[in-house]
Amino acid sequence: MTVAPQDVFPIIVGSGRSGTTLLRTILDGHPRLAVANEPQFTGGVARRRKRLESDGFDRSAFLETVRSNPNYRRLGLDEAAVDASIRRAAPTNTADGVRAVFDVFAASEGKPLYGDKTPGYVVQIPELADMFPEARFIHLIRDGRNVALSYIERPWGPTTVGEAALYWRSRVGRGRAAGSALGDTRYLETRYENLVDDPEEEVRRICEFLDLEFEPEMLQYQKAAETFIASSHQPEAFTALTRPPTSGIRDWSTAMNTDDVALF
Repeated sequence: MTVAPQDVFPIIVGSGRSGTTLLRTILDGHPRLAVANEPQFTGGVARRRKRLESDGFDRSAFLETVRSNPNYRRLGLDEAAVDASIRRAAPTNTADGVRAVFDVFAASEGKPLYGDKTPGYVVQIPELADMFPEARFIHLIRDGRNVALSYIERPWGPTTVGEAALYWRSRVGRGRAAGSALGDTRYLETRYENLVDDPEEEVRRICEFLDLEFEPEMLQYQKAAETFIASSHQPEAFTALTRPPTSGIRDWSTAMNTDDVALF
């Protein structure tokens, strides 16, 4: 049996510390769309796709791979519902297995459509695009100097401006190369600075790309952001989410010394 995919599977990608959580929170505010926050299992099973499908689709191995991912477990899905969705869908390939799991996620949020925000998928765009013909990628890019400043404040990721610059350049470059190959019907590049300077215009543009109607409540996400922060294992990394989209939260032109600017 082939699982009928939804018309569009939005996937938000980008370098870390680029505002993808903000964009995810906004899109998740759409009454029809539930966007998972870095579940990561999709990329994991994509890398194991050949093994999972080598002798017919191994549903047990698929579910074991999905459930072994700590980020998947944070979704808090009813595992009996996941098992029932897999039995009902009877997937014959990895993509259909993923769709069956995401169907449960969307239903748990009371919405008909699902999406995925995992910045790291910016390096997996080609294989995910091949695996999911319905996938549309939104690549959020932020000024790399502000990304660098954000990273060196955190206890994880690049620890110097030079490391952050190389990391940012690699991620942005790989995303853009993959997007160029996909074309503008499946890949949309958007700037963090545009999102915070004129959120309605930018969100309308993204909704048009996803064939969704723009809903004004998408920009009233602060209450949902408070819930997200409270459930996060690193709440201090997302405190800006409680504000409306605000420019100038971090400004490299005043916060970065001249040597680091030159290095970047």
